[in-house]
Amino acid sequence: MLMFQYYKNWMEFWFLVLMAIGVVIALSAPSAAISYIIMFLSGMLAGRLLYERKDKMQFPYLMIIIGFVIGYLIGVYYGSRRVSIVLFILGMILSYKLYDNKILKDTRF
Repeated sequence: MLMFQYYKNWMEFWFLVLMAIGVVIALSAPSAAISYIIMFLSGMLAGRLLYERKDKMQFPYLMIIIGFVIGYLIGVYYGSRRVSIVLFILGMILSYKLYDNKILKDTRF
């Protein structure tokens, strides 16, 4: 019998959880503009997470982020999926660069 072992499968677990959350958030967005804003802000959060993990293991976190994006793209009803991806990537790059150049600061660092 297969048993779920969180410490071994935490990446897959959070991938699926955030994919489901992405679908729910995308379906609850009432317009294309709101959908684009959500994707840009999600990209900024992803950029911050990747900056925080830049000297540590990144692959599982990258996969979890991709899970959210896939879920969001599955559920997006208003707006273009391509524009959503571009805004996510731009938000991620912008946030990473702002933290890297010390323009944005985290109180924990």
